[in-house]
Amino acid sequence: MALWSFLVTLAITIINPELILALSTKLFLVFVLWFILSDRAMRQRLRFYRIRGVSNLKFFGVIFLFDSFITCSFLLLIKGFI
Repeated sequence: MALWSFLVTLAITIINPELILALSTKLFLVFVLWFILSDRAMRQRLRFYRIRGVSNLKFFGVIFLFDSFITCSFLLLIKGFI
């Protein structure tokens, strides 16, 4: 998932390195991931976060915040060199 997210960040950087575009794209990708994980078979494979008592909303929220922080840092570094 981290590689997938990084490839999307690179594509956004090449096309149009705007922070709002990057964050909205990442939010869309988190919703797509949530939709994929709503499949019963996939959920059975990823029981590790449910065992710890973490809700779906908290899990995906933390994923989005962490990914947003990395994306913002990367885009700000790239804009500094462009």
